[in-house]
Amino acid sequence: MSIFPKDTVKNIAESLSITNLKDGVAVGLANDVEYRIHEIVQEAMKFMRHSRRSRLTVEDINRALQVRNVEPLYGFKSAEPYRFRRTVSNTQDLCYVEDEEIDFDTILNRPLPKVPLDVTFTAHWLAIEGVQPAIPQNPTPSDAKSDLLTKRIKTQTVNGPNADNVDLKPLVKHVLSKELQMYYERITDAVLSGEERLRSQAFESLRQDPGLHQLLPYFVQFISQKITQNLKDLFTLESVLSMVQSLLNNPHLFVEPYLHQIMPAILSCLVARRLCETPNEDHWRIRQFAAKIVSMICERYGKAYHTLQPRITKTLLRAFLDPLKPLTTHYGSIIGLASLGHEVIKILLVPNIKVYSLLLEKELEQMANPTKAMEAAKCKDALVSAVKTLLDAERRENQGNMDEDVTEDTAQKLRENMGALIADPIIAANHSNGLIKSLADAAQGE
Repeated sequence: MSIFPKDTVKNIAESLSITNLKDGVAVGLANDVEYRIHEIVQEAMKFMRHSRRSRLTVEDINRALQVRNVEPLYGFKSAEPYRFRRTVSNTQDLCYVEDEEIDFDTILNRPLPKVPLDVTFTAHWLAIEGVQPAIPQNPTPSDAKSDLLTKRIKTQTVNGPNADNVDLKPLVKHVLSKELQMYYERITDAVLSGEERLRSQAFESLRQDPGLHQLLPYFVQFISQKITQNLKDLFTLESVLSMVQSLLNNPHLFVEPYLHQIMPAILSCLVARRLCETPNEDHWRIRQFAAKIVSMICERYGKAYHTLQPRITKTLLRAFLDPLKPLTTHYGSIIGLASLGHEVIKILLVPNIKVYSLLLEKELEQMANPTKAMEAAKCKDALVSAVKTLLDAERRENQGNMDEDVTEDTAQKLRENMGALIADPIIAANHSNGLIKSLADAAQGE
């Protein structure tokens, strides 16, 4: 028997202008109503339990009705306490909620509430290739500094005298799979191994494998550490530079965010004071390899990062113009500047050759120190090679306008503006008079 009596169903039917409802129909409707209410209450209790509550609310009933695609109840709120009153009708007790009487004049004379704001959303860039744009939605650098200072103060407080039993957890946990960890170990071991077959296979994998995104920061850290710790080991330096070249040639990797970590290591190989135990070792080859990689990075990423090549050029030019730097550093800066293009040679190297040639002449005359003389000769050859590269490029551009051979006046002007040490090998290379004249003007700063 249903908890809803058939008389209740008949009363509801009469309120809907349905008369003479049969008892069997009323009993069937009462049973169906009981089943539906049980179903709604069970769904509502699920919402109640998931909300960690012990009291059923109107919101739970409404959510249950929405799940059953039934229109929710209107005019009821859980925040309002319900006061039921009891009355007697036809010898039966009825409970009802007392409705408050509302004065329409009071409502009409009440000031209107503020119009609620429409729900909107906007999108903005949190960071673009690792650089945070300066927009109102992002924190300012002063906010970031204050947050960092607060974290440092907290760290100092935790790491005080009573911090022996404190277990600090890292803020970010980067988990690598066992396969990636094994791959990283195998690659790093193969790069530094003495077996050429393993090294070539490792470089080929770094150059073509598309699944190295998670390992890229670890490879960058490995490169920086190995170059810093092995600045006098030519084999390690060459292997690590080959690793850098392979990573740069991998079309599947996004290397740009890590250039600021790679460049100091490469420039160290280019302009370091010493790269080997003895001066007789062929460290010049390592410097040339590093210059090639610097040229590749500037050519590939210089357009996207406008300050990349100017900063590298400024660093190399400062090393080239410093007379207190060793000749090995001068050699690295010369070939580094020469690798950055013909305009760099013409604007930065050529006007400073005359002053630098005076320094080279003094070093070449020191017969007591053959190592210094050999290093000076290397710097001289690097300058001559850079100038010849510039003249060859201008000859290709002006192929149809080649004039007579170099005249004595043009040659003398070049010697005066550039110095005989560098000018004589250039003149002997059989360049045209027009090219030598333009070179002399460039050396004079015109």
